[in-house]
Amino acid sequence: MKTRLQLGGIAAVVCALCYIIGFTMILVVMPDINIDGEQRLQAILSEPRLIQSWYFIIFVVFGVALLLLNRSLYRPAGEESGQWQLIGALIGYVWAAYVFAIGFISVLTIEYLTYLTPTQTNETWPAILAIQTGLGDGVEWIGGIWMLVINISLYCRRSVPRSLSVAGAITGLIGMLTVYPPLAAAGGVFGLLQIGWFCWLGRLLLKQKMPVLPA
Repeated sequence: MKTRLQLGGIAAVVCALCYIIGFTMILVVMPDINIDGEQRLQAILSEPRLIQSWYFIIFVVFGVALLLLNRSLYRPAGEESGQWQLIGALIGYVWAAYVFAIGFISVLTIEYLTYLTPTQTNETWPAILAIQTGLGDGVEWIGGIWMLVINISLYCRRSVPRSLSVAGAITGLIGMLTVYPPLAAAGGVFGLLQIGWFCWLGRLLLKQKMPVLPA
């Protein structure tokens, strides 16, 4: 139990670091990647290895950390369970599957694009971008649902300070707004708030100051 809590705490901190790296890339290192599809393609072709590494961190590494964190919040199966806890666990695994899919598609398609001629690239890129976007790249609705459900569960069980679970639930609601295109910018607010939530939760887990939820 002690080891699992500590592992969950480390995973929560890693999730926060992945968000920080993501924002640093978008806001400081290569802002062109987040403007539109054409600008993203040009950025990818100019620095393919850098962007592959970035995608790997913000999606694949984040997905692994999310799985570990999600699992650390629950006791072994077979013990008494509540609906919020079970739904939260399931949504956490679904979210991890989403980010894995986006991450591996993004990393591997960049490798593919580097071997194409300019004409082939221009013909292929719209399909790749459509797949990435369709899987939720830039839309945080599934993460928002997980945040809302997991924090309702934490609130009901009084496993963390009420202020943390309320802040997390509000963050989840903000993330869910991104499914509506005119409110896509809410994704940035969602990410910033999640950094604070992950760090706060990670600190509690590392210090073992919260009970583990039944699953």
